[in-house]
Amino acid sequence: MRGSDIDKLNELCDVINYYFKDINILVQAMTHSSFSYETTGSVTASNEVLEFLGDAVINLATANLLIEHFPGSDEGDLSKMRAELVSEHTLAQIAKQIGLYDVLFIGKSARVTSGGIPDSILADGLEALVGAVFRDGGYNTASELVARFLLSFLDDGTLLKGTDYKTRLQEYSQKFYKVLPEYRLEGSKGPDHLRIFESSVWIHGKKMGEGKGRSIKASEQQAALRSLEKLGLVNHGHDDAGK
Repeated sequence: MRGSDIDKLNELCDVINYYFKDINILVQAMTHSSFSYETTGSVTASNEVLEFLGDAVINLATANLLIEHFPGSDEGDLSKMRAELVSEHTLAQIAKQIGLYDVLFIGKSARVTSGGIPDSILADGLEALVGAVFRDGGYNTASELVARFLLSFLDDGTLLKGTDYKTRLQEYSQKFYKVLPEYRLEGSKGPDHLRIFESSVWIHGKKMGEGKGRSIKASEQQAALRSLEKLGLVNHGHDDAGK
């Protein structure tokens, strides 16, 4: 590893105010599967497992944080707020705020045409970072980090509007069409470590929107967003849907 890479990892530790006992866990958290595959031919050294772990930690810590901040809220509102806080859009915003795009090890195949990093990868990287902190420092340390990340987003009015597009489309469809939206997986393409899923959403037999994403859930969220745009319920050009 180059000295400049070590410097960037140390800078990240300064930003999040956590210093790893085992720096190799942080290195793994910052290694995207595309980089691992392009350099070793395998994704076993990538951050996918830590991303999986971090996703669970973030969900639990966020649920507890919301209950503490909004003690009078019911389960439905808490679920909507959590969906917004753990969405790809919010997690990518936080990743940008802490400068994660300068620290992640990413292969050429995963970068967009302009050379930038997709929000999906930034969000995954943040989840992996939280997973790494959990492995290295325990749940309390990781949950405190999540709380610091999310404090500026804790506005119940904004959160309840949310960007959980599937929920918003479902509520609209039930109210005006008396049916639930139907999601269909149209296909997938790309190698396993960069798989892109394509989904569509239908209401009353009419295709309302299509979407793509690194998971089926993400592709459905984007399809729901496109449907809401078609219905005039959100502005065109809104950020892509969450993971």
